[in-house]
Amino acid sequence: MKKSIVFLLTGLFFSLSVSAEELTDISISGTARIENATILNYLRLKEGDDVSASDLDAATKTLFSTGLFSDVRVKMNKGRMTITVVENPIVHTVYFEGNKKLDDDVLKTEVRLKPRSVYTQSLAQGDADRLLELYKRSGRFGATVTPKIIEKDQNRVDVVFEIDEGEKTVVKKINFIGNKRFSASDLKDALMTKESVWYRFFATTDTYDPDRLNYDKELLRRFYLKRGYVDFEVKSAVAELMPDKEGFIITIEVFEGEKYRFDRPEIKVSLPEYHDKAQTKLQQLITVKKNNLFNVDQIDESIELLSNEFADEGYAFVEIIPEFIKNDQERTVQIIFRVQEGEKVFINQINIFGNNRTKDKVIRREFRIKEGDPFNAAKLRRSKQRVEDLDYFERVDFKTLPVLGDPSRTNIEVSVAEKSTGAFNIGVGWSSYDGLLFETGIVERNILGTGNTVNLNALISQKETQYLIGLTDPYFMDKDLLAGVDIFRNTRDNEDSSSYNYTTIGATGRLGWNYTEAFRQSVRYTLRQDDVHDVDEDASIYIKDQEGKTVVSLIGQEISYDKRDSRINPTEGYYLSLGTDIAGLGGDTKFFRVNVMGIQYFSVAEEVVLSLRGDGGRIWGLDGQDVRVNNRYFLGDMSLRGFEYGGVGARDRYTGDALGGNWYVTASAELTFPLGIPREFGIKGKVFTDAGYIGKPDEFNADIIEYSSSIRAAVGTGILWQSPMGLINLDFAFPVLKEKEDETQVFRLNFGKAF
Repeated sequence: MKKSIVFLLTGLFFSLSVSAEELTDISISGTARIENATILNYLRLKEGDDVSASDLDAATKTLFSTGLFSDVRVKMNKGRMTITVVENPIVHTVYFEGNKKLDDDVLKTEVRLKPRSVYTQSLAQGDADRLLELYKRSGRFGATVTPKIIEKDQNRVDVVFEIDEGEKTVVKKINFIGNKRFSASDLKDALMTKESVWYRFFATTDTYDPDRLNYDKELLRRFYLKRGYVDFEVKSAVAELMPDKEGFIITIEVFEGEKYRFDRPEIKVSLPEYHDKAQTKLQQLITVKKNNLFNVDQIDESIELLSNEFADEGYAFVEIIPEFIKNDQERTVQIIFRVQEGEKVFINQINIFGNNRTKDKVIRREFRIKEGDPFNAAKLRRSKQRVEDLDYFERVDFKTLPVLGDPSRTNIEVSVAEKSTGAFNIGVGWSSYDGLLFETGIVERNILGTGNTVNLNALISQKETQYLIGLTDPYFMDKDLLAGVDIFRNTRDNEDSSSYNYTTIGATGRLGWNYTEAFRQSVRYTLRQDDVHDVDEDASIYIKDQEGKTVVSLIGQEISYDKRDSRINPTEGYYLSLGTDIAGLGGDTKFFRVNVMGIQYFSVAEEVVLSLRGDGGRIWGLDGQDVRVNNRYFLGDMSLRGFEYGGVGARDRYTGDALGGNWYVTASAELTFPLGIPREFGIKGKVFTDAGYIGKPDEFNADIIEYSSSIRAAVGTGILWQSPMGLINLDFAFPVLKEKEDETQVFRLNFGKAF
């Protein structure tokens, strides 16, 4: 037994003495660019160290892990270490071949291999995989990327990524399971992702994007929660690639639940040194009302209003938590707004990703919260809404991330997906008054990523020619101050209505600012030259008297109050404006003008909106001047449907020329409603009634001028089309109150703004 132990220990000692040698010398071969000292630094071995077989294996793995070598051999013989390496090549140039939809600059941002970097096969394959992901995000799931190399001298290589982009992988079909309250068509309208059909040849939302599908799930949730369905959930959303890889079929399973209404809301405040004397005021801020259909937007709005109120009272760290008490029998939900002191959390950093073109400051200036401020969820939601309202991005996501080791601070991560903000518009149309229309223009709403807008536009018709060059900076000198300048030239043919033509050329400078989110003011200065020319020989004496050129130097301002729920497609709220102009500080035309306008929107039913509008204006000549004909008000066409432009008001008894008036008022009521056509077409029906009244001109002479002070009115129906060429109005209007001298117009087709 003792002999066995001695033998075993002797064998172990012998094996250790053989496997470990004292290092006496290191020899390195095969290097060209890499210094020997660099290799020795990686190995951390020196003469006199004992080196075992495991040390040799570790040295080999260490040198391989640097990525500098394609082959490494480490040997040991009688204390002498021999290291033989084969260096990986250096990248000379990176090329992309076959890419047409994504240009080289976009692809270069995705690859790690750069000129003068070390090439490895694993790096090349990793870059190819990232390029494939990029193509998938752009809707091309059939794309292939193959990395290849072209060897050059001095152990250099050119890296070539051979790309077959394939066809765009579109969404062929969107199916819904479980929807009973709303049709599949209604739900498809609520999604950002659209089915691929022939008329979406300019669309980008008909390609499959996993991130967009996740966003669509949230859009569906909001759709139902705005309509009373408290228990709604998306049970699953699955995208399946078709066998031919030409498209995806998306299947979304939903659970709708029942419709609920609000019960009486309550507010409970648990704040130090807070007194309940303000309870009545707080209750008035809550937009949630008993018996109203449950609507998550009203809850969010209430939280924002309450948060702002408490912030104004000095409570920076307020947390407002809505508590939901459901009554399944009554189908009601009571909201208790619990106001309590929140954790003292500050904004540490705001990081923005995805804005490859748009500058950071363009996004940051829309935030209602900044780095260093107390965290406020309501202001964060409002910031997200303002960034979305820029309409520069297809998708905007906000996330809050805790700061490791510091619970009092949080980071905000903003992720955006940019979309095209430039457009070249060209259109042909027809207007009942202007005749054939041709319009072309270039608009860039985010030039060079600055948020500035440049507009070049030309409109040519049988009656009018307009040229405009405009530049607008919404944050002039990095202040909350809109500044802009417009240069214009317009020519108008008024031969039919007033026997003259009119040309104006000039420029306008603009400044605008907000007092609050809703309360806005702007000022402007216009310098222009007006020319009344080509007056007919048999024109009214009042028209002939004003033939020639005049210079107008005009200062104006407008105050507006906007409480609409949307500036693009309003369904509720109101808009008020008051504008004034004074001409005469220079130039040879002097007048003072006031214009007022108010409009109220009512949501009658789903996508059915009633709007009531009133307009009025008054102009006075100054220093004894009569108001010139080109500065007067003319009623008809867009301002009073059912009548031609200038078809209502004073006119020469003998020539029939419309002379306009010095003041007017109009009132309109319009009901818009869906026609059962997919929402994305932008087509709605409407019924309306218009009424108006226009005053006399200064030089009224009953012997020469024919004028009636009666009110005119019309009723009608029509279609609104938000076309690629702009908003198109098609109206059939039938006058019900008119005078014999009026010029009527039953059919009207026009490019213009919806009222």
